[in-house]
Amino acid sequence: MDPKLLIWDWNGTIVDDTDLCLEIENELLRERGMREITKAWYLTHFRFPVRVYYLEMGYTFREESFETVAGVFMERYHARFSECALRRGVTDVMDAAKRRGITQTLLSVTRQDDLLKQARAFGMAGYFSEIIGQDDSLCVSKIDRAKAYMRRLGIAPEDALFIGDTDHDAETANAVGCAYVLLAGGHQSREVLLRCGAPVYDSPEALGKALFF
Repeated sequence: MDPKLLIWDWNGTIVDDTDLCLEIENELLRERGMREITKAWYLTHFRFPVRVYYLEMGYTFREESFETVAGVFMERYHARFSECALRRGVTDVMDAAKRRGITQTLLSVTRQDDLLKQARAFGMAGYFSEIIGQDDSLCVSKIDRAKAYMRRLGIAPEDALFIGDTDHDAETANAVGCAYVLLAGGHQSREVLLRCGAPVYDSPEALGKALFF
């Protein structure tokens, strides 16, 4: 692989926030008298759009809307975001890409203003030529933003590489015609990722070795 552009996902790929998300999900389930989920269940069933995954947890959205539940989740997530850390070795990969003059972009389903705050909180904003989030916090899809970005940038799809931790990253890359690699240890299990048919790495260090070292 010799990409000119790396398009990074954020949650689960750069930021290690899976356990925090699971804790908050189970808080919400307990408060509603619903059955809690295990981490194994989470890694198998988490998906985009997130509303589908909530339905699989048992929500019906008859008494409260998905938007309400998602809003409570995000409020608690933001309040505890400082508990998260960057995935070990991810900055080494980004530093190596920077030394080679490879452009790096951040593309996420996170709301734009929140994404900027989070990237700055970790001192990561300077790595990216652009930071591209969404208009809301409903975590539906980032495919449209990816397509618009690639059109605007004018780079050939074969010169870009997506890096993510879910099958939605694979869907996004396929939608714009880019190659992609996936990182296990994020929001979906290795088994789920392997079904996408692209290389799956167990850590950022392993990815870095494959790309640069």
